[in-house]
Amino acid sequence: MIQKRYYIENLRIAAPVILSFAGQQLVQVVDTIMVGRLGAVQLSAVSLSSAIITNIMMIGLGIAMALTPLTGYHYARNEKEQCNILFKNSFLLNILMSLALCGLLCVINPLLQYFGQPQSVLDTLDGYYYCVTFSLIPYLIFMTFKQYLEGLGNTFYAMLITIGCNILNVTLNFFFIYGHMGFPDLGATGAGVATLISRLAMPIAIVIVIYFKKEFRCYFVRQQTTDNGQQTLSKFSGFQFFRFSDLFKVGYPIATQMTVELLALTFMTIMMGWLGEKTLAANQIAQTMIGLSFMIANGVAAASTILVSHDYGRKDVASIKNHAYSAIHLGIAIMIFFALLYAFGGEYLARIFSNDEDVIAIASKLFIVVAMFEIFDGTQVTALGALRGLTDVKRPMYYALVCYLLVEIPVGYILGFKVGLGAIGIVGGFMAGLILAAILFLRRFRKLLLKLKINVETSPLWRL
Repeated sequence: MIQKRYYIENLRIAAPVILSFAGQQLVQVVDTIMVGRLGAVQLSAVSLSSAIITNIMMIGLGIAMALTPLTGYHYARNEKEQCNILFKNSFLLNILMSLALCGLLCVINPLLQYFGQPQSVLDTLDGYYYCVTFSLIPYLIFMTFKQYLEGLGNTFYAMLITIGCNILNVTLNFFFIYGHMGFPDLGATGAGVATLISRLAMPIAIVIVIYFKKEFRCYFVRQQTTDNGQQTLSKFSGFQFFRFSDLFKVGYPIATQMTVELLALTFMTIMMGWLGEKTLAANQIAQTMIGLSFMIANGVAAASTILVSHDYGRKDVASIKNHAYSAIHLGIAIMIFFALLYAFGGEYLARIFSNDEDVIAIASKLFIVVAMFEIFDGTQVTALGALRGLTDVKRPMYYALVCYLLVEIPVGYILGFKVGLGAIGIVGGFMAGLILAAILFLRRFRKLLLKLKINVETSPLWRL
């Protein structure tokens, strides 16, 4: 029986992360609603652009996310110098990564015409696409600070900044999409401009917070001991190649796993496009809501990563178990709520996004299928969060390759086009991948937990 305090600790850490994640997804929801009022073509353009950009962005986010468990491990051991070194190495890595990803996205854009998408959609997406592409640079810089603070156990300030910038984004959407208050009427491009401006504000805001919060400074600068034993702050720590290597070794499997999952979603979006503009628009509505529920469960998973990494640093096996399973239970409870919402309120949700009856009808059917796999989605993401807290990232990466590339895409194609189920069949493939992922991730965590119980000190897991 898990004590209540473990659920409370997870919720305490998770609540700001959930609000931050949910806030980000709500911006996507608002973008979809506002752009959806312009018509199915504009909505489809945003859908396709978002699918491509988000998929590529996951590479950078995965690398940034390696900072949290590594920092958490050393934070629990009071190794401030190591935390500092990890941050600086991650900062450089993420800047280089953001520049590389922007270059890659600029190369990809001209190639979209070869993916069988409607020409009307391709003619509309460029403005939004390039604005969001270049917003990745400030966004990944912000994420470096965010993941570092989360590794230190602080999720509050990143939440405040994220929410504040999301409000800015929505406000600018109103101005730039529709041309209110004397601003130019940019349509779908306006949503991209709003995203770019709000993301530029994010790293500026978090640097200001860190500058004025003295409790964080010791984790950003080198500690020196004077002759009388007092601690003073000195210059920033230098780079250490082995830490750069650690970040990459932990980060690239996370990035690969996240990219593979979103790559599957991208292929799903592409297959939806083969069924026409209205199906693609309906898919965007369903994916937007799926993203919202997933981000809330992902907030709990992030809390699990933080708490498990701290337990990992202290070699507290009992707390690892309790923090992980309490997070899994919370994730399942959250997804049960959304499953019921989608099952009984899918049509009403669809009407918020679109006035097109055909789009609403398709989206309503998709929500029924979504409701069937929400519990498995909650299980897989929270179990994965616990595995990341143990820096066990390679095996989940391999599992993701199997679940999402070898199961989800082929099954979705077969059900959608060979069996003739259309959009429902494509989403059915997604469900098959998630069910298998939930089983494999949970089984992997149980195996590692048993291994830790057998021999805490000599287990090869205990190394960083």
